[in-house]
Amino acid sequence: MKILVIGAAGRTGRLVVDQAVGRGHIVTALARRPAQGPGRAPQAEVRGDATDPKVLREALQGQDAVVAAVGSSAILRALIPAMAGAGVDRLVMTSSRSIVATRPKAVVAVMWVLLRSAYADLARAEGMLEMSELDWTIVRGSMLTDDAGAGKVHTDFEADATGGDHRLPRADYAMALLDAVEDDSLVRRAVGVGGIRTGSRSKGGAKTKTG
Repeated sequence: MKILVIGAAGRTGRLVVDQAVGRGHIVTALARRPAQGPGRAPQAEVRGDATDPKVLREALQGQDAVVAAVGSSAILRALIPAMAGAGVDRLVMTSSRSIVATRPKAVVAVMWVLLRSAYADLARAEGMLEMSELDWTIVRGSMLTDDAGAGKVHTDFEADATGGDHRLPRADYAMALLDAVEDDSLVRRAVGVGGIRTGSRSKGGAKTKTG
């Protein structure tokens, strides 16, 4: 599969590029600065602003899917019509579980106070995707860490997590984003992703996914 990774120079984006190349995908990295890190290099790089329609038109040529490793309404405002014009339908976007979570109430309330602007923009971006005709998937991660990945994640489709750990290694989040790209059953769905608790088992109809 030919995959365009937007935000490829970020901490999560670099891992998405590395893992996608490792899975045998052909990767184009779009970022404002060089996207190459200590992992595998993308097959192609496009430098520029992901809110610029001209940059997006260049980057989208010949792609099968897009992973937006940064969630932004400004990016989607340009990306949705650019994808339609390029004939690229599949889009996976990062988001946060806190956008829809209601529990624990105190923690959710504090997070919204601290990150109100960012969360409001993510909620706006999710709404834009849901109203589009793209084959989107929203992957709502929990608290991202730079810990070593476990190679597994807890996933569910509820507003509040049904299990797992609130800490989610970025490597495992990148894995979940790529799993979503490859899973047609997740088209037009939002999935919650959390880390794995040592020795825990998934409950309540949730799934533990292994990369």
